[in-house]
Amino acid sequence: MIAILTDKPSVGKEIGRIIGATRVRNGYVEGNGYMVTWTFGNMLSLAMPKDYGTQKLERNDFPFIPSEFELMVRHTRTENGWIPEIDAVLQLKVIERVFQACDTIIAATDASRDGEMTFRYVYQYLNCTQPCFRLWISSLTDESVRKGMENLKPDSCYDSLFLAADSRNKADWILGINASYAMCKATGLGNNSLGRVQTPVLAAISRRYRERENHISSDSWPIYISLQKDGIFFKMRRTQDLPDKESATMFFQDCKLAHQAQITGIRHSVKEILPPDLLDLTQLQKEANIRYGYTASEVYDIAQSLYEKKLISYPRTSSRYLTEDVFDSLSPIMARLLSWKLFPAAKGTAGIDISSLSRHVISAEKANVHHAIIITGIRPGNLSEKEMQVYRLVAGRMLEVFMAPCRIETTNVEAVCAAQHFKAEQTRIIEAGWHDVFMRSDMIPKSGYSVNELPEVEKGDTLNVCGCNLVHKKQLPVNPFTDAELVEYLEQNGLGTVSSRTNIIRTLVNRKYIRYSGKYIVPTPKGMFTYETIRGKK
Repeated sequence: MIAILTDKPSVGKEIGRIIGATRVRNGYVEGNGYMVTWTFGNMLSLAMPKDYGTQKLERNDFPFIPSEFELMVRHTRTENGWIPEIDAVLQLKVIERVFQACDTIIAATDASRDGEMTFRYVYQYLNCTQPCFRLWISSLTDESVRKGMENLKPDSCYDSLFLAADSRNKADWILGINASYAMCKATGLGNNSLGRVQTPVLAAISRRYRERENHISSDSWPIYISLQKDGIFFKMRRTQDLPDKESATMFFQDCKLAHQAQITGIRHSVKEILPPDLLDLTQLQKEANIRYGYTASEVYDIAQSLYEKKLISYPRTSSRYLTEDVFDSLSPIMARLLSWKLFPAAKGTAGIDISSLSRHVISAEKANVHHAIIITGIRPGNLSEKEMQVYRLVAGRMLEVFMAPCRIETTNVEAVCAAQHFKAEQTRIIEAGWHDVFMRSDMIPKSGYSVNELPEVEKGDTLNVCGCNLVHKKQLPVNPFTDAELVEYLEQNGLGTVSSRTNIIRTLVNRKYIRYSGKYIVPTPKGMFTYETIRGKK
């Protein structure tokens, strides 16, 4: 008998169905020589100081570093303090019985560093000795699972992956426990939680918020003139804004008295914008936040749901490229996608030749653990609105990467009025290319000189001034982080991993260090107190 351990009941039951283990038991399924059971995520964690005999950390106990780490069952908070979570305790007993009944174990937990640690911790905690193999798959389709079962590797091949996760987990424990207890000791207040990643994230959010509070606005006074030719009215802006009202008013009066402006320069430029890369989880979270206002946590959960419904590949990836073998299987998937007409207005998709797709999406180096998020070719059925929107982002990006570049023409017009220099700029799409899929207006660069329409003008033309405006502008303070900006900040600064960043944000929200204010993420009073207390400390 062979045991298989997954980290979700839904995944365990799906794998069981595919391999013929369909008889439902309490906490597992069996059949065809297999017993498939599961954890509920990470049911084991590193033990707390009291479990090593240290009830209360005193100053002399710092830093507290166990000589050997121990594991404990996940705990939950009750009115009587922290107690082992009953569901975790019961399921561990089920897993133990399943393992004892089998002579071989297959690790089918999440195909990631943390997923490997989840399996190893259970294996160690239950003192197992059976030989282990690893199921490593990037989607839950029947074909992918069967192929993975035919290509099992000894779990020892993933020792380094586990050691990476285990050492990081222990380092986080040492830093988090010591810092959290030290802050309790220093402030006399309990309920503190500091960590290697969560605290720098809190610091970034708090620092941005404090910068906004302390903002001192500066004034500027742009001057605009309105011109017209061939019935087309357009505005031009003075190339330098003035910092004081007196000077601005003086120049403004000059413009009002001057009834004409002369065109002194015209410049046309054409720019090609190449298609974007395929999506990883961070980019998917950013896109869904910008397009639909979804939080990073929402996108994480939706992507996981689409993965479990076999509609997309493994979502917790940091790669935006494909491996050679995945690329080789892409043609039929693209053929199905094009036949579904998810983007009926995108005429440019007709130019995609599925028999000779561009190989620029391949990079074995950049897709070394999991490849970019792609659809599996299974047609989506009854999805919620949010699921469909996220699915369309993945599907649309797969079309975009194989389409022609988008060509943009920018026209710059310069003029002189009352010896002052003015400028206007128009940007328009001349060949939509990949932009055709989503028609994204934010892709077109805009400046303070942008206008929607310019008439045909030539250098030396003299045009009548139809109006003149003096505007008072104040420099706005920086906005708090949105989810899109925060996940980008975490990625750029190497904080967390693509799969852990969502849980970091969730943890800070659940522990009431940060909260949502509309689409923005802001610190709570507790979060600001923590930030101010530890700011600048070594």
